[in-house]
Amino acid sequence: MKILLAFRDLGASTRLKRLVRRLPDVRVVGETSTGRGAIRLARKARPAVVLIGSTLREPGYLETIRSIKTNQPRTQFIVLTVRHTKAHVRAARRSGANYCLPVRTLDLRLPSLIVLAYGDYLAAAAQKGPRARRRRQRISESGR
Repeated sequence: MKILLAFRDLGASTRLKRLVRRLPDVRVVGETSTGRGAIRLARKARPAVVLIGSTLREPGYLETIRSIKTNQPRTQFIVLTVRHTKAHVRAARRSGANYCLPVRTLDLRLPSLIVLAYGDYLAAAAQKGPRARRRRQRISESGR
């Protein structure tokens, strides 16, 4: 499973890397401290899960999520919030975030949430959509 880390605070990113590496079959494919960097890295690495901090800048985390979701709709987002209020959670959800997690519960809940998000990513990939139809069509055309 490929994971991208996008946090303004490099100390938080280091802590997250330690937590994430405890999970089997997880690979951190990029780290950045800006929204622009996250968008660029996501385009290149195509991660299954993006861990993103609510304090991300240039652009902010909401715009970063929207931008990545436009190009990669199956990518799952876990937003780590410092101030975990209903308003923050609603805004993140409207932007396309799949999960919001208060930083204070990080150690306890993040590993299981990553596994859950990856399951959602795989389920989205298995759904029948335009890409699946095009692929089936190409396969049937090559078999003629």
